[in-house]
Amino acid sequence: MRPPAERTVVYDAYGDWRNNSLSESWSAFSDAHIAGKDVLDFGCGDGPLSLFLARKKLPASVVGVDLSVVGIERARTSLAQSPPPDGVSVEFLVGKTEGLPVADQSFDTLLAFDCLEHVMSIGPVMRDWYRVLRPGGRCLIEWFPFKGPWGPHMESLIPIPWAHVIFGERAMFRAAEMIYDLPEFVPRHWDLDENGRKKPNKWRAWSSFEEQGYVNKLDMATFRKLAHSTGFEIAREELHSFGGSPARQAIGRTLMALPVVGEYFVSYANIELVRSP
Repeated sequence: MRPPAERTVVYDAYGDWRNNSLSESWSAFSDAHIAGKDVLDFGCGDGPLSLFLARKKLPASVVGVDLSVVGIERARTSLAQSPPPDGVSVEFLVGKTEGLPVADQSFDTLLAFDCLEHVMSIGPVMRDWYRVLRPGGRCLIEWFPFKGPWGPHMESLIPIPWAHVIFGERAMFRAAEMIYDLPEFVPRHWDLDENGRKKPNKWRAWSSFEEQGYVNKLDMATFRKLAHSTGFEIAREELHSFGGSPARQAIGRTLMALPVVGEYFVSYANIELVRSP
């Protein structure tokens, strides 16, 4: 295995990378959906996207929501250390599994960046998105579908694209269990406790993604069906395959266009949903 990237081992390096990554991700969307708007950042984590938009794109307000108490505490600390410009309201709230802790029709724009793949109850969550948006409001989504090359989010242990397709779920979890205990495996920052010690081997408890409860297996057809049944219009669906050279990107676009198997070559998608009036 290759030595891990610094951002996966050192939390501060991860934070810097995450900030830059989300800033680049935002470039795929229009500032017009933020400037002067009330914005909800769903699954905000430590708040980098919320704070970037609040400081650079001048919304009326931003509310970041996440289930992680630690993440929200970090977001509030970052907010206190570097407040947004005058006139921009920013707040971070701990979320609830039964629904977002915000009022009906209170936002113009909802952001869901790098989190949709971790939502285990997609239908109820999308209905809650619809509830909190005003008529004509938008959901802006950056999503990494499960069928793509790195869909399982297990590359720190099994750095093989499409491992879930080649080997199957049970084999992946048993391999992850064994690799985690190897002396040469370098723990990532999410594998360490508050004292910097390696956490117990969690992979022993799982044999499937359903048991793990971290990554769903949502495919694009199901996503589209749920969006329409909730009342959303899909205003934009932009699919991306391989990065790298122009030739490599062209190969990715060709493979994505194939019937049946094309979705396996989708690395990520930029999607805009519009709430019906």
